[in-house]
Amino acid sequence: MERMRRARNAVLVFYYMFTACGAVFCLRRDAAVYNLLLALAAFALPAVPFLLYRACRLRPVYLLEIVFDGFVLAAVPFASLFGGYDFVPYWDKILHFLSGFLFAVLGTAVYFSCKPGHKLERADAFNASLYTWMFAMMSAVLWEIWEYFVSRFGADPQHVLTTGVGDTMQDMIVCTVGGLITAASCWKYLRHLGENRRKGLMMSLFEAYYRENIRDRA
Repeated sequence: MERMRRARNAVLVFYYMFTACGAVFCLRRDAAVYNLLLALAAFALPAVPFLLYRACRLRPVYLLEIVFDGFVLAAVPFASLFGGYDFVPYWDKILHFLSGFLFAVLGTAVYFSCKPGHKLERADAFNASLYTWMFAMMSAVLWEIWEYFVSRFGADPQHVLTTGVGDTMQDMIVCTVGGLITAASCWKYLRHLGENRRKGLMMSLFEAYYRENIRDRA
């Protein structure tokens, strides 16, 4: 636990150094209000897990925070502040693909948090996996709705004026695929529960959350 905490702190230091450089680069290039809000969001987002811990009375899961910070760094400081979308082909699709994994893990955690008794059982394999996949697809739909409303106020992340339909569908598809892969991992993990098989990163992330915030309530 202590080693993971130190690793998380090291990642956070790198995150804020990288974000500060990105904010300076972006605002010197174009000090628009939208870019200022992006920079502020980049600095604020690492606090989201901490706020969730406080609001929901959860214990810290440092692996979750490391993965979250890494994804946010790729999505906001690198992609938006440094302009990674412009010089890395399909970076937008890669991020949506990865978001499918992350929201699917969150869906698995929600499933077992809501399940009476919260116990991991092989009989949950199909239902938990299906719920996991549906949760990831729901996240894709909600994000596209958010981007559509953002497009009404200046910035056009959805490319409504040019390729809005194609961009929206591609984002949903790659997020769905990411969620499906995680759902398959969830199914395999639950079907072989107790057999000491390799879990993979996504189920290790879920297991870390389950151990800290769900199991003791069973």
